[in-house]
Amino acid sequence: MIQSGVTTGTPSKILFGAGVYFKGITYNEKVAPTEQEVRAAIIGATQEGGAVTITPQFFMPELDDVHVAVKELQTKIGETAQMEVSFAELSADLVANMVIGETAESTDKKYDVITSSSNIEAGHFFEGFGYYGHLMDGRPAIIVFKHALCTSGFTTDPKSKTNALFKGTFECQSDISYSLTKLPYVIFIHKQDGWTPVDPDEVTA
Repeated sequence: MIQSGVTTGTPSKILFGAGVYFKGITYNEKVAPTEQEVRAAIIGATQEGGAVTITPQFFMPELDDVHVAVKELQTKIGETAQMEVSFAELSADLVANMVIGETAESTDKKYDVITSSSNIEAGHFFEGFGYYGHLMDGRPAIIVFKHALCTSGFTTDPKSKTNALFKGTFECQSDISYSLTKLPYVIFIHKQDGWTPVDPDEVTA
């Protein structure tokens, strides 16, 4: 009797740890960013991790006497992709991007000053925004959005005896030159040399 789906290949397929989030990586759907590139592009320390959600959107016509979902009638009509991240570090650049604001200096040069911007400018988008993590066997797993826009705004909840967090939702955005029907995101899962899929016979009671 088969009681578990665990095999000898299971540890090499488990994503483990919080990983890091970065911005400024060159978007390329055929070339994964290197660890050195990611290290230089890290946005900051996180706390409570994050979440990645990529959701296709479907349409099926409501035809007479069709009472269930039918695969031949399904059409993909769009998709959404977003990362929710809890940053522990506060910076002027991060805040300005989250609030869609403008950054300047105070008169005495002692403060970065963020004020509201009337329009979305190119600089408000996080270019080459993504996540870099590892599977339990050490292989990297990477997700990159070509463009990301913070759609949640700036929120924080300072409390006594603990540090504040700065949580944001970063949504993948396309551009006219890329596509009007799909989003520019890419997921890289490293293929380790010599790694092979688990033989079904390894699944035992």
